[in-house]
Amino acid sequence: MASEPKDSGVSFTPFFDRCKLPASVKEDCDAFARSRYSEPVRPAPFQGYCSYTIFVGQDTVVQFRPLAHKLDMGITNAACHIFGSLAPDTESLGELEGTGLYAFSMKRMSGVSLADLRAETDGLRARSQREAVVRDFAHLQGISWAHARSKEKIRDRGTVGASLRWRLELMANKLPSRFRRIAKSILLDLSEIEDLPWVLSHGDFLPSNIMVHPKSGNLLGLIDWAEGEFLPFGIGMYGLQELLGEDRDGHFVYYPEAKHLRKLFWNELLSSLPELARDVRRVALLQKAQMLGILLWHGIAFDNGKLDRAVEDGRDDGEIERLDAFLLSPPGPRKLRSVHPFGESPIAFIRGLIFRRT
Repeated sequence: MASEPKDSGVSFTPFFDRCKLPASVKEDCDAFARSRYSEPVRPAPFQGYCSYTIFVGQDTVVQFRPLAHKLDMGITNAACHIFGSLAPDTESLGELEGTGLYAFSMKRMSGVSLADLRAETDGLRARSQREAVVRDFAHLQGISWAHARSKEKIRDRGTVGASLRWRLELMANKLPSRFRRIAKSILLDLSEIEDLPWVLSHGDFLPSNIMVHPKSGNLLGLIDWAEGEFLPFGIGMYGLQELLGEDRDGHFVYYPEAKHLRKLFWNELLSSLPELARDVRRVALLQKAQMLGILLWHGIAFDNGKLDRAVEDGRDDGEIERLDAFLLSPPGPRKLRSVHPFGESPIAFIRGLIFRRT
C-alpha cells in the first residue's frame, strides 16, 4: 500500500481552467468515481498538469484527462507487459459525458515519489539512495533492451518517434546558438540512431513520477505513462540527468557525487548488456542518442502539449537552464560548454568505462 503523501494544498482550478471547464466539473468527476466504487473517494493531495486525480480507497487511482493528454491503452498495456510491477495496471473507464474528459483507473503504486524522498532525506543515507535509484534506472534500460523491436516493427510511431528528424532540424536552426552545434552534430548520426533497436520509453521521467522505497531509495515504479512511446534505445536515457542532481531554490544543482553516479549508471548498464559492452562504437552512438533525448525533452517547448516550438531564451528559462546544465555544464571540474556534454568524446568515455571500470 502506498504511503500517504503530504498535503500540498494544491488548487484544482488551473486544470479545469486549462480544459475550459467550470469548476463544478470537479464534483462531476468525484460523483463519477463514487458511482463505480464503494470505497471512499478523495482528491489526491498532489495534482499533475494534465489530469485531475482521485484516490479511491487505499489501492486505486482514478484520473480524468482531456483528449490531448489521454492515455494510450496500447502503451499502458505494453508498459505492464515489459516492466511488470514497475508500471501500474490501467483500465479505461470511458468519457465523462459533456466534459471531453476521459477517465482511467489504475493500481496505486507503493512507495513515495522521488521528489518527496529528496525533501525528507540528506547526508550519507541520501547518497546511498541516489546510488540505488541510479542502479535501478540502468536495470530499467536493460529490461527495455530485452523487449526491443526493430524500427520496421514499429508501425504506429508516437508524437516524438514519428518526427525525430523534423524536431532535430528545428532545434539545429532555432535553439539558442550555443546549443545548435550539438543538435547539428547529432543530426549527422540520426540515421544510425534510428537504426538502433526501438524500446518503450516513459517520456516524462520526473521526480514526481518516480516511485521509490522510502528507506532504500530503490525504484518501485513509474507513474503517468501519457507521454510514453517507442523510441530508439538510448533516447530514454535522458532521464539519467534528473538523477544526478535536483532543483534547489529554483535552479538545477548537480550532486557532489554526480560524476560517480554517471559512471555507476554506465557500468551497471554495460555489465548487464555484455553484447553492448563489446561494441564500443555502438555504445558511443547510444551516448549520442541520450544527448538527443535531452534535446527532445528540454529543447522543445511544451506549450500545453503542442510540442512544435524550440525553446527560447527569456521565454522558456526553466528548460534553457536544464539544457545549459545537462549539455554545457557536466558534473565535475570540466570546461564549460564543451561540444561533448560528458567532457570527452563518446568513444573515449565509453572506452574508459569498459577498460578501467572505475
